[in-house]
Amino acid sequence: MATQVSVPVTVDGRVIRLTNLDKVLWPQGGYTKAHLIRYYAEIAPVLLPHLRGRPLTVTRFPDGVEGESFYQKNAPPHTPNWVRTHRVEGEEKPIDYVLAEDAATLVWLANQACIELHPWLSTVDSPEKPDRIVIDLDPDPPSGFREARRIALVVKEVLDRMGLRGYPKLSGATGVHIVIPVVPQHPYSVTSRFAGFIGRVVADLFPDEATVERRVKDRRGRVYLDHLQNLPGKTIVAAYSVRPGTRPTVSMPVTWEELETCQPEDFTIDTVPGLARRGDRAAAVLTDRQDISPWVAELVGNPGINF
Repeated sequence: MATQVSVPVTVDGRVIRLTNLDKVLWPQGGYTKAHLIRYYAEIAPVLLPHLRGRPLTVTRFPDGVEGESFYQKNAPPHTPNWVRTHRVEGEEKPIDYVLAEDAATLVWLANQACIELHPWLSTVDSPEKPDRIVIDLDPDPPSGFREARRIALVVKEVLDRMGLRGYPKLSGATGVHIVIPVVPQHPYSVTSRFAGFIGRVVADLFPDEATVERRVKDRRGRVYLDHLQNLPGKTIVAAYSVRPGTRPTVSMPVTWEELETCQPEDFTIDTVPGLARRGDRAAAVLTDRQDISPWVAELVGNPGINF
């Protein structure tokens, strides 16, 4: 049982009272809330640029990864006044999203057992027009990471032929995410269809290995190319975010060359801080802005293409 001890720490000049530091979040390996907090504090220099200005949804695991969990969009009532938030009109009432702008906010979130961080694909400066498109490769068992990696490399070939650049990261489980940074000029309705078009191209090329079938029963052990994460209100787990598996793996950005040989278990809260000290593997995502307008115009104007 975790002891009810409050420990004050100062991060970025902000005093945060850490509680239940010995609470076990990952029974396998005995990883505690203290391990989670330490990881997010250490990884902040490379993680924060991928979160700044993006409304954040978190997944909290107050009783560890084997207990109940819940998504949280609204900043809780006890949110410190120094935590920046952004109000969005919801269907029933406004939602005050947390914006992770500094290391203190990351530590505060981790102290609430927020394991997963899910930022928007758009920013508060252009909320309706995302600057990232994500191809989410989700293998249906018995397919696994090996099959997801194979299809990810096919996606790269398709993007290469389109003159576009995609940047891979491991999901932290068995999947792969391919991030396509774009100029924020098209609404989610267009960017999601664009992702869907790429998925259909890959599924048509390799119908025995890849699918865009939404119903799980129709995937039949193939890798699902999910474009629905590009719809408004949807999110994808952040680069460097921890995942709630049996071990504390991380959604790690990798190069295409690294993707060919790495494994998800290579990247955990133990190993990633040391790797990140060498630099941000996903730095290019922050500066690369690709104009997909020519492709959108061609796809919309082609009656033979379902776009």
